[in-house]
Amino acid sequence: MAEPSIDVIRQAQQGDPQAQTQLVLEQQQYVYSIAMSVLKNPDDAADLTQEAFIRLFRALPQYSGESRFTTWLYRLVVNLGRDELRRRGRRLPVITPESEDEQDPINTVADQDRWNDPVQALDSRELRDQVRRALNQLDEHYRLVLTLYYFEDLKYNDIAQILDMPLNTVKSHIRRGKERLAALIEAQEQPPSAYRTSITSPLPPVSRSTTQPKPSAGLSRLHLMPQGG
Repeated sequence: MAEPSIDVIRQAQQGDPQAQTQLVLEQQQYVYSIAMSVLKNPDDAADLTQEAFIRLFRALPQYSGESRFTTWLYRLVVNLGRDELRRRGRRLPVITPESEDEQDPINTVADQDRWNDPVQALDSRELRDQVRRALNQLDEHYRLVLTLYYFEDLKYNDIAQILDMPLNTVKSHIRRGKERLAALIEAQEQPPSAYRTSITSPLPPVSRSTTQPKPSAGLSRLHLMPQGG
């Protein structure tokens, strides 16, 4: 996850087109990933991504810096996605921890090592694709929480703010979601040998290149260059 510098944010707030373009380039892949997690359709996610940046630049002057910029932006994306689901007669379910979770504190403590599970091998493109396919099979609340946790590399508090969800609920969703994710990956036919040999030994986390990732196919048709002024 790329957190923009305060200077870039301030310049973008003042209408600097170069700074606004930089925000789009740095954030569009993350915004699209969240949109896909909510809507599960590349065309819909691309439309939501474009709408999110339109709303971003309208609301940008009101950003005060009280929270991280990415937390503020991703919450905007999630809320837009929820609004879209409501228009379609659906909603993004947010369940609270079950009664046994509240009685047993261990169930509200997510594993501190985000790589100590099948997703530890996310440095492999093949395994990243495999994890994304498995994520798409999860219930929506687990899918969105784990997308933010793994692919946006956010902390529990950030996820709680983005989803407007109690911190213990976030931890419970991550713990339970990881268990379901591991089961789905193990159930996939002929898992890659790299996964079979690495499931019990943690691998280093994803290397986060300073260069921008190539946009997915769903993003290729976007025209998100902001207008000056």
